[in-house]
Amino acid sequence: MWVWHILEDEQHLFQNGSLGSNCINRLQAMTHTHQRKGFLAIRSLLAVANISIDDLRYSNTGKPYLLNGPYISFSHTIDFAAIAIGTVPIGVDVERHRSKIKRIAKKFINPKDQAPLNTIADLTDLWCIKESIYKAVSIPGLQFNKDILVDLRPSNQEVVRCKEETYDIFRYVWNEHSCAVTVKKKS
Repeated sequence: MWVWHILEDEQHLFQNGSLGSNCINRLQAMTHTHQRKGFLAIRSLLAVANISIDDLRYSNTGKPYLLNGPYISFSHTIDFAAIAIGTVPIGVDVERHRSKIKRIAKKFINPKDQAPLNTIADLTDLWCIKESIYKAVSIPGLQFNKDILVDLRPSNQEVVRCKEETYDIFRYVWNEHSCAVTVKKKS
């Protein structure tokens, strides 16, 4: 996993990376500055990770993948961008702690989840885990509050289950942000 703290302006990020025509077209279609900066920060992270922009593709659902390469996942907020690369299905999500998470909690909390739910940081952490597994499994129509079960009990290794598959969770918190990386367990 690589993380970029987005402090640069858009022009600096644009000059920092090399973009193919496909990336430039995608960038021009974005209407918000923070979207464009996140997109450019991801491209900067790809360069740091020695991933050629020419190997990057997107599925019909918008999921990034690499030609003849490992699994890859992206995420960004206004302040941070992250990429995760692995030899098995992988997902990454980074989110800023915001109070609006309380309003949508019922959409992602499974009654069987074994996770703290007391604070905005707890809820954001759970959301990141579920979003990261969604990215890893790529199953359209997956319901966070029914199909994904998170177990963060200290007595267990932290895992998430989805469609009878088990994934390891790696969680990080910094500067009022949560981040989760979900990696499919090798059989």
